[in-house]
Amino acid sequence: MHSIKHMHTFCTVVEHGGFSGAQLALGMSQPAISTHIRDFEIRLGFQLCLRGRAGFRLTEKGKITYQKCRNMLNTLDDFNTDLGELKNSLTGVLRIGLIDTTVTDPNSPVPRAIKQFYSRANDVSLTLKIHAPEELEAELIASNIHLAIGVFSSHHSALKYQHLYAEDHLFYCGKGHPLFNLDKSQITMKLLRQYPIASRSYLQQSDLHYFRKSPTPATVSNIEALAILINSGQFMGFLPIHFAQHWVDKGQMKAIDHLGLSWQSELQLVTRDSPSSQNIVKLFIQDLMGS
Repeated sequence: MHSIKHMHTFCTVVEHGGFSGAQLALGMSQPAISTHIRDFEIRLGFQLCLRGRAGFRLTEKGKITYQKCRNMLNTLDDFNTDLGELKNSLTGVLRIGLIDTTVTDPNSPVPRAIKQFYSRANDVSLTLKIHAPEELEAELIASNIHLAIGVFSSHHSALKYQHLYAEDHLFYCGKGHPLFNLDKSQITMKLLRQYPIASRSYLQQSDLHYFRKSPTPATVSNIEALAILINSGQFMGFLPIHFAQHWVDKGQMKAIDHLGLSWQSELQLVTRDSPSSQNIVKLFIQDLMGS
């Protein structure tokens, strides 16, 4: 059987984008990591990755090996959790996925739930991943995470979705935009529709509801990218109020909030349709839901 340590090293290198990124996580030098990967390749009989001036990238066989190794390590983590539960102890690895920029949301229950969870005596390691909604769903289906929290426009049949909390959005333009210095009385929907709108790809039905005839819409995969486009002065778009407030306070953005341009996104808790029997997952969900 191939070494668990080799698999762990390999997965960590992949997940940190190369040897240098994995150094801190592994507590190993680059030469030591390189030796681990080379030994693993020798035992497997094929090359896992290419490294050099062009950067780090997986071979086709390396991509397949990574997913199999990650599945094996996840299974071992869950196995250790199950064994810990037999002796009534909280142990194992809790794997959580989130969409981006929830850190500035005062309504997010995640920080409170983490604090509550770790107020108990336990030996649980936490893995927290930030991904786009479609990536979170894929991670759940592959069992790479136990639960996900985000905004999901479509629902996968293998997953269970439940309401967690709501997030308020307003419509913003940046300081360099032609409408930024206009009085509200001068800004009409007809005028707004003459300018480009930027939207998150997974929320276009909500973001572009008012602007079907707007020119050259831009599509982004996350909120940070959307904020960059709005701050450029070229695009307008919806942002969560808590996230935009930083730039509003600095005079770099303003909300166009007099035309009914507001909406709420629903943050959902998503798990696999077959509930986890692990206590650490059940307890964290209880803490998250406030029960």
